[in-house]
Amino acid sequence: MMHMMPGIPTHLYYVAVVTVMIISFALFVKFPGRSKDPTSYRKLDLLRWSWLDHLVKSRMVQTGLRLFLVFLFLLIILTGLFGVQDPGRNLSTILTWTIWWILLVLFILFAAKLWCYLCPWDAIATWIDKLHLWKVKPSVFSLQIKWPRQLRNIYLATFLFLVLTWLELGWGVTTKPAITAYLALLILFLAIFSAVVFDRKSFCRYGCLIGRISGLYALISPLEVRARDTEVCALCKSKDCFKGNAQGYGCPTYQYLGNMEKNTYCIMCMECLRSCARENTTINLRPFGVDLLKIHQARTDEAALVLIMLAMTSFHGLTMTPLWFSLTDRLQQGLGVGYTTAFTIGMVASLLAVGLFYLLVMATTWIMLHKELPWRELVLKNAYALLPIALFYHLAHNVMHFAMEGGKIIPALSDPFGWGWNLFGTAQYPVGPLFSIQAVWYLQVLFIIIGHVWSLYIGHRVALHLYGHHKSLKAEFPMVLAMITYSVLSLYLVAQPMEMRTSM
Repeated sequence: MMHMMPGIPTHLYYVAVVTVMIISFALFVKFPGRSKDPTSYRKLDLLRWSWLDHLVKSRMVQTGLRLFLVFLFLLIILTGLFGVQDPGRNLSTILTWTIWWILLVLFILFAAKLWCYLCPWDAIATWIDKLHLWKVKPSVFSLQIKWPRQLRNIYLATFLFLVLTWLELGWGVTTKPAITAYLALLILFLAIFSAVVFDRKSFCRYGCLIGRISGLYALISPLEVRARDTEVCALCKSKDCFKGNAQGYGCPTYQYLGNMEKNTYCIMCMECLRSCARENTTINLRPFGVDLLKIHQARTDEAALVLIMLAMTSFHGLTMTPLWFSLTDRLQQGLGVGYTTAFTIGMVASLLAVGLFYLLVMATTWIMLHKELPWRELVLKNAYALLPIALFYHLAHNVMHFAMEGGKIIPALSDPFGWGWNLFGTAQYPVGPLFSIQAVWYLQVLFIIIGHVWSLYIGHRVALHLYGHHKSLKAEFPMVLAMITYSVLSLYLVAQPMEMRTSM
């Protein structure tokens, strides 16, 4: 039976919409008119404390954490395959979709790519290839084939992300414990296959949908792995951080610390910290979002994924509202098709709508600039400014599910298979909201407004870089209107009744 939670009240929706508009136009005229150097910002070297330096570099610590995650991963597989096929009682669906998948976005926001440091899929694949849990060992099974040149981009990961979205929302994989387990095993197979066929961690660099989504979100995070002094890197002859040595492997995603400026492809494996004989690598605490300003490294595949993430986060919310069920009913009746086909049409339409709207906004800007700027540069570099809107709507959507359904993990831990066990005495724990619906509403509005303001700021800095001070205000006006449109749509979606994941 479908369980719907109410959206934000009408009065709060209108107040939030007015707030978005007032903030937009106030900041539009108040933002500073001079661009700053995006590579110059204050940092705090976290590894200046020896105890933290030792902890981060310890292979035993990483192995211990990974063993715990692998245990949970195997538990998800077993409960999904052999437990009751009720998503509200089976640990696999609750732990995967209600806890991990929801909190992962928040974790990335604050901890960048530390999930990759813990990743159970990569852990198992690496252990199989090295035949050891922690020592630096040469590959035993890998053929060390170079990743195909045509696939040295993130289009494969983007495709897998779209497939997962289709499975999650169109086929209801979040409500099917066994399918959840099979999906986890499929990702494990891809990780192992890549480890024994390709060199280094090519799948992590090019193919992992979780790694590539988190790679873009990590641009906003306040954590970074960087060289302390790039001049030291320039004088270094051995390049151990890239090639590896007895203390650590060469960078598994082909990053060189001497010129790495963004978090996108760093998986925070800590190998460069272990291998650098000069101790010139560290983890910095920095301001949020500084990587979004480094648009000189804009890429087509990354810009495309930003727009797809913007479209799919909104689409994710839409598919859990009564409006969506009404739309798909009309499609089914009008076209004489089943729900799966109607869903696919809606998903494709959402992607096209966001993409075409963005191109229309860019075309308007281009015309206003009298086509002085190359079209490709304009389209690619402006796309990154939309990432905060996507991320913070993602958080706003997730907070409802976590607050209303996260408590189910307590009885599920005592009875993971749904067989009537009571391992920790919490199987009969009365499940209720983790915090009030009113708190959820205000958090949702707050998240959306934060994302909107952040995108406005990034968009303004991009405009100063691209158009210069004298043209920036005029040229960025279409983008400001686009951001208002996206944010008002986000507010509209959280104002709708929302279907819960595991209460059917």
